[in-house]
Amino acid sequence: MAVKFPEGEHWFCVRTKPKKERMAAANIASMHGLHVFCPLIRFRRKTARGPVWFQEAMFPGYIFVRFDMTEMKQAISYAPGVMNIPLFNERYVAIPDSVIESIRNDLNEEESVDAGIPLEVGEETTILDGSMRGLKVTVIKVMPAEDRVGVLLEMLGTLVEAEFPTSALEQRTKHRLTKD
Repeated sequence: MAVKFPEGEHWFCVRTKPKKERMAAANIASMHGLHVFCPLIRFRRKTARGPVWFQEAMFPGYIFVRFDMTEMKQAISYAPGVMNIPLFNERYVAIPDSVIESIRNDLNEEESVDAGIPLEVGEETTILDGSMRGLKVTVIKVMPAEDRVGVLLEMLGTLVEAEFPTSALEQRTKHRLTKD
């Protein structure tokens, strides 16, 4: 059976080699002058030298490229960093412009989004680590330079003030904020 694809220029999902999304996107954009979309997610991770910001692909192993399948299929398929263009039911499926725009609307100018939004004074959150895991606390002080927050927690019927690293507390996410 012959593989079918839409005619004209459309957005398509392109599968990349593991951890090569940005490389594949840059190669396709520079070699072929095409519109490439590789949304990123930014997050903090503990390291030996303290918390560090990292960026990774929002959709690991995939990027989006706008091209005419008839003219560019082979060039895209063999671009450095690319594994293939996925088929769905023997077809190359075009992604509607509205889907790409919807994703873009949630991103900043660097086409990335932060995984966790900093906690704010007065916000209720949950302890994620240690013997107090699962305990609900209220943020009373934010210390961004130290990557810590002061919280009020109830112990034996008394409110106690304590400090925790932000990594030990549940962070808000953009998705959670929009649902409330």
